[in-house]
Amino acid sequence: MQTITQISAQEKNKERANIYIDGEFYVGVSLETVLKLRLKVGDAVDSERLSEIVAEAERADAMQKATDYALKTLKTKRQVKDYLLKKGYSEETVWQTVDKLKEYGYIDDKEYSKRFIESTSKTQGRRLIEYKLMMKGVKKDDIAFAYETAETDDRENARRLAEKYLRNKEITKENVLKTYKYLIGRGFSYEQADYAVARFKED
Repeated sequence: MQTITQISAQEKNKERANIYIDGEFYVGVSLETVLKLRLKVGDAVDSERLSEIVAEAERADAMQKATDYALKTLKTKRQVKDYLLKKGYSEETVWQTVDKLKEYGYIDDKEYSKRFIESTSKTQGRRLIEYKLMMKGVKKDDIAFAYETAETDDRENARRLAEKYLRNKEITKENVLKTYKYLIGRGFSYEQADYAVARFKED
């Protein structure tokens, strides 16, 4: 059995404390962790209690870092998970943190997808956007839901992009075909690309 011999506030961060066991530094924790675990100088601690202190310290630290990361710009669940894993947190701590952030509304893949769609759909078609979102770890069902609520018009976006692409270019069959291929490459469907270049074909 060991003993907590000192709990002192850190000089650079008064919201964190250093825990000393038998006169030696053991771990740095948040003051919230000290209160949550009711840690006091003189407490006798066994290996199980020490493991609990370290695990709680890791969870609190992971939550703080994940919250800061997610608040800068909205992130997907996978982005937050990968960020925490790169920071060296355990799988258990990472998933507990991600679940908490979802519960608090800091992670919302549907809302992330909706915003992503609305910000990129003027220059990219649904096929490309869906691919990019899936690469960020968003599920197909969440992407489909986001498309139902997002304010976007793929056909009109394709038409405007075609007009921009052909601006200052001679309207020839070759350039119209290049425009069509360009739109397909940007993730628009064949029907949307055909709609976008239709009036140029007539010209």
